[in-house]
Order: sequence, then structure tokens, then C-alpha cells
Amino acid sequence: MKVRKGRTLTARISWKLADDNRAEFTVSDSPSFYKGGQLPFGKWSDNGRRWSGKVPTTGDYYIYVVAHPTAHYQLRVSVN
Repeated sequence: MKVRKGRTLTARISWKLADDNRAEFTVSDSPSFYKGGQLPFGKWSDNGRRWSGKVPTTGDYYIYVVAHPTAHYQLRVSVN
């Protein structure tokens, strides 16, 4: 998603608990899942379920979700 400089990008994940499953996400500026890393700005909360950060540069931002071993998840994203 394209986000303008100065806006706050927020992502929150939840999932249906089954056994010891887990869902996680990474917020990146790379279009490649394998080359993208977590952005250096922003802050995690809610035990790693919520991330929020003020975007320093207008551009495309990507959110990659991984589940261990599998999960039915919901990802909510907002830009304010």
C-alpha cells in the first residue's frame, strides 16, 4: 500500500488459537518477502500483535504474515 510521509501506519493481527499455533507479521518497504526486513521505525505492543509507526518517506509499504504451523488470522491495517 502506498503511504504518504508523516502518516501513521498501524497493523494489528489476531488469530484463532489452536494447539500452540501463532501468527506474526513484518512491516517492510521491500516488495520481496525474502529480502524485506522489519522497518527501523515504529513500535510493537500487545505482545507483538500490534505495530504502529509514523512513516518517514512516501512510498509503498508491505505487510508479510507468517503462521506457525498454520493459523486462521485477521490482519487489520489503518493509515491515519
